[in-house]
Amino acid sequence: MKTIHIEKYVDGVPQEVLSLPIAPIRMLAGLLPAEARWRLQQHGLDLDLLLEDTPNVPAQWLEVEEGAVAKRIRISRTD
Repeated sequence: MKTIHIEKYVDGVPQEVLSLPIAPIRMLAGLLPAEARWRLQQHGLDLDLLLEDTPNVPAQWLEVEEGAVAKRIRISRTD
């Protein structure tokens, strides 16, 4: 089963890991307004690429800040 893996890192150390099946994410992504997709793209997350049926999709990284703590989020897909 194809899955999306989301990993949160603080100072290079993994803090949380979440794996979700891709089918429901595809359905929900289709409901996102164009502006939301555009804003995600501006932050480094290409949903269309991540959810396509192409092999070997590279991992994508987001830089976020929670409170005053800088964190990196790695989003990848497993086929």
